[in-house]
Amino acid sequence: QYNAVINILRQGGLYRVRAETNRWTVLWSLHPSPDQLRRFSPVQRTNHFPGSYHLGRKDLIWRNLAKMQQRFGKEYQITPQGYILPKAFLAWDAARLRQSDALWIWKPCSQSCGRGITIFSSDVPEDQLRDLAKKRGIVQRYIPNPLLIGGRKFDLRIYVVVLSYDPLKIYVNFEGLVRFATELYSESVETLQSRMMHLTNYSVNKQNPAFVQNLDGQGEEDKEDAAVDESGQPRASKWSLSELRIHFAREGLDFGALWEAMKDLVIKTLIAVEEPLKGEWCKTLGEDGGWSARGPGGAHRGSCFEIYGFDILVDRNLKPWLLEVNICPSLSSGSPLDKRIKTKLVADVLTLVGVHPPTGLWKLSPDSVHWPASGAAFPDENEAAAGCLLSEDGMAKRALKLASESPAEALALFDEVAWELVVETHEEEMRSGGLEMAFPCPGASRYVQYWGEESYCNLVLRKWQEAGGAAIFRSKKLPPWVPRQVCFRKT
Repeated sequence: QYNAVINILRQGGLYRVRAETNRWTVLWSLHPSPDQLRRFSPVQRTNHFPGSYHLGRKDLIWRNLAKMQQRFGKEYQITPQGYILPKAFLAWDAARLRQSDALWIWKPCSQSCGRGITIFSSDVPEDQLRDLAKKRGIVQRYIPNPLLIGGRKFDLRIYVVVLSYDPLKIYVNFEGLVRFATELYSESVETLQSRMMHLTNYSVNKQNPAFVQNLDGQGEEDKEDAAVDESGQPRASKWSLSELRIHFAREGLDFGALWEAMKDLVIKTLIAVEEPLKGEWCKTLGEDGGWSARGPGGAHRGSCFEIYGFDILVDRNLKPWLLEVNICPSLSSGSPLDKRIKTKLVADVLTLVGVHPPTGLWKLSPDSVHWPASGAAFPDENEAAAGCLLSEDGMAKRALKLASESPAEALALFDEVAWELVVETHEEEMRSGGLEMAFPCPGASRYVQYWGEESYCNLVLRKWQEAGGAAIFRSKKLPPWVPRQVCFRKT
């Protein structure tokens, strides 16, 4: 139970209800059980997709990315080469012998906070080799040329929000965390056992007496404008992304290009896991039909959303490398910096999701609330995300009609279902706060190749973006059933 979540929910007018009642709108918890999800009504939301461990487990995310690397080669080289042990031990051992000067990092498949991680060279003692041949985990190339600030290694915690996988809707938080190692970096193999030099995990480095909290401008230490001192050392062991942007500008580094490369990395990662997550969705609901499968109570492809913590390392060429994805990123407020970033993140996510009370609970007068009779359904129980009532076959036929058309021609062929999807997506972006829509995007066509077949919902949003995106709503040529936008300022 994070204060950032509880306080924002309370300030947003929401309150906790008993676990046994079904009169709720948001379930913020660990992954809901299949039985829970099947009972969801169309207006209820939860903060996890079933099966997102395909993204969070280090072995499974590598397996998904490796499949894409085999198909698309260099375009999918977004994470270091890996081998899942013990099954791929012989393949890794051969690679180790070929690359005698390489460094390697071994991680348990499902641990976090730096637990169990070891770093070693290709010259591995025989007893350690025998141990690795039996241990379950993943071994990856260790990135030997990390970008340093003040001689210290750092990684980035990028907060990513997914509203749905079909259509794929991805938002990236403008703010994030820069996490420094607390010992100066050395390339010497003699230092590989120094966890506070080579690992950037907060849980590891906070144990070092040299760790310095970021007071986010609230203390004497933070009165200086620069985030580094006169010797170039970071003043705190954590920065915000805003501080990193300022540092890049001072050093003449292109943060804008890095930001675009990180969004590309995020999009490719989420496309890579979409297929197994679709299988988990069908399995959970006990139905076929892909993302069109619905639960008995009305659960649909828009019933879930999820916040991910992408951990990214930047090398000296400003290339971002995916280290791992945390599907339950910590939202604890251990410092003023954490509190500001994470509280705003939760508020923006809940606003973006569009949590609203069922109409059966709206106030009928200033001092009364109407509750449905016990066991009665909410009046809006058939509400669902746009396009959720279409079958897979129905969407495939619609997609066939639009695929070969130009963006302008496709827009002219949009029916009410397509426009409903577009309006819903545009409204979400207009209330996205500090979250930036990474996908769909104007250049979405370059990602089409990564899907076996582009879905109807993704196709509609791609054609809309290519035809002008949000600017379309300033046009006077919209069909009569499309609501006219009266406010063009984002919140």
